[in-house]
Amino acid sequence: MKRPLLIVLIRQLSLLLVLFISTTSLCAAAIPPEVRLLIDVSGSMKENDPQNLRVPALRLVNELLPANAQAGVWLFAEKAEVLSPPSVVDDKWKNRTRSRLDRIHSRGLFTNIEQAINAGIDGWKPPIEETDRHLVLLTDGLVDVSKDANQSAASRERILSTQIDQLRELKVKVHAIALSDAVDTELLRMLTSETGGWFESAANADELQRIFLHMLEQTAAPTTVPLTGNRFQIDGQVSEFTLLAFRGSERTTALITPDGKTISATKPQPGALWREEEGYDLVTLTKPMPGQWQLQGVTDPDNRVVVVTDLGIELNPLPAALSHGAPLPIETWLTDHGKMVTRSDLLQLVTATATLTLLDLAAAPAPAAVKPPPADAHADTVAAHEDAHPVEHAEKPADKPVAEIAAAPIEVHLELDAATSHFHAELETQLLTPGSYQLQVTLDSGTFKRQLVKRFKLIGAPLQVHYTQQNPNEKTPAAIIATVEFEADLVDRKTLSGYLSIQGPPGLATVIDLANQNAEPLVLTIPVTQPGKYQVQARLLARTSNGEMIDVKPENANFTFDFAVPEETKTSADTPFSWLDFGLYLLIGNAALGLILGLTWWLLHRSKPAAITTTVVRASKSSAGATST
Repeated sequence: MKRPLLIVLIRQLSLLLVLFISTTSLCAAAIPPEVRLLIDVSGSMKENDPQNLRVPALRLVNELLPANAQAGVWLFAEKAEVLSPPSVVDDKWKNRTRSRLDRIHSRGLFTNIEQAINAGIDGWKPPIEETDRHLVLLTDGLVDVSKDANQSAASRERILSTQIDQLRELKVKVHAIALSDAVDTELLRMLTSETGGWFESAANADELQRIFLHMLEQTAAPTTVPLTGNRFQIDGQVSEFTLLAFRGSERTTALITPDGKTISATKPQPGALWREEEGYDLVTLTKPMPGQWQLQGVTDPDNRVVVVTDLGIELNPLPAALSHGAPLPIETWLTDHGKMVTRSDLLQLVTATATLTLLDLAAAPAPAAVKPPPADAHADTVAAHEDAHPVEHAEKPADKPVAEIAAAPIEVHLELDAATSHFHAELETQLLTPGSYQLQVTLDSGTFKRQLVKRFKLIGAPLQVHYTQQNPNEKTPAAIIATVEFEADLVDRKTLSGYLSIQGPPGLATVIDLANQNAEPLVLTIPVTQPGKYQVQARLLARTSNGEMIDVKPENANFTFDFAVPEETKTSADTPFSWLDFGLYLLIGNAALGLILGLTWWLLHRSKPAAITTTVVRASKSSAGATST
């Protein structure tokens, strides 16, 4: 019992060192994020947001914005107007913004996205140093600046040309929320993809709160503590926490304190502020009691516990979109008063993990191979996934259903690099299913936990091949159909090359050269004449529109064909070879040939003397006649 107690005391003493750490053990503070929000208030919002749920969604963002950020809010329709001027986020800014949220309306005549973007980036100059700038755009329509369609078309063209170039120059990431089917999705996708931002579509206004939470975490992610099984741990360094708890329309929320007391909207305690909003509760407590707290309510993956603390966590910038197969570097570090902690003896007491969760459960994730920087460090992996195509792959564990495998998160251990004081690992994405992922990075010292949440999209390879097994029937023969797909705007079709190698039963093998295939789309039908097992290996090569090389090696595809071969299709290869039959055929053939040659010789030699004799006799008779004459 003495040894565990000693370890706990060492951890607590190490934590105290953080509070009194010298300036020589800290480095420069992290760059504060700058976030500006553009909210559509055009007349169409009466239909798409009839309950004005933009208000509670923005209130959520307002309450959870971290104090070190800078933020501003604009409303726009035919023109843009500032709701809350851009400034450092503090209590004064939050109070001012909170008091003005009721100004959000749905009375605008047009949707001037171009002017809204100009208003949002006003005051930003091309950065000399590194910056962290974000522009969040919520809209439900098209670019509409006038009754003249030509003017609207010209405005849209300027957004896609001049404004995108300007946003790149200012290092601004645009994040967009589409709130209707009539929205100009192509425009929003171009704005986000060309600037490295995040794009989400809301099926209805009820989803706005969650989407705005995701946008907040993509732009100015607040520090949180893990919420596991509706329980969370508050340590002595937390001066305030805000619980975001989503709930059903008929559900209530309550909190159980570490000493067993219950807090709710109808039973608050001193120092607690309880806000009941449409669809969620926001509970803020100052100077909370250290210990384990429990949430009584709906267990929801979007519930969060945001903390105000001197001990924080930072994460390296992650791409909003990552190409399939590209490695994802993860780096995180501990901060004290916003500055990185570099004390190696303290950091060695901290465990860093990254948890990756596939958000789309329709597809199951594949193994995640992790390569930490140290050469002798181990790599974390998970079991292989089942591909969606109708081919045979590695079998799933028999004791786990598909849904459970899909929902199971992937946990990655991050190694400490003493030279940089960063915890890091490299996540391999080659075997992951393309889709949207949530990444939770956690630092755990044993006495405190800190967490950040980010999202990213893993984009499938711009060049890939899909297979379909075609079993024989009365109309179609057995075949393997290979379809080569490529993104026309990313891949130069003229440079496509590679091969498909098909291995079947003994003696059946085929190689198809893709460089000689010119069909559009490229669909290859590979005939299967014999039952048995077949394996297709592929390699696809091409160049992007920018001249970069694409080299894709898809997973091998396996097929099993089981069908009866029709009699008329059977060949001599179906009959086993016999040396006895071959010798018999050879003997009979030689005998027949000898008989023919012998008969021919006999006929020739029998007819030739008779002919000569007849000639001589006739000649003699002629001579006798002449003499008598």
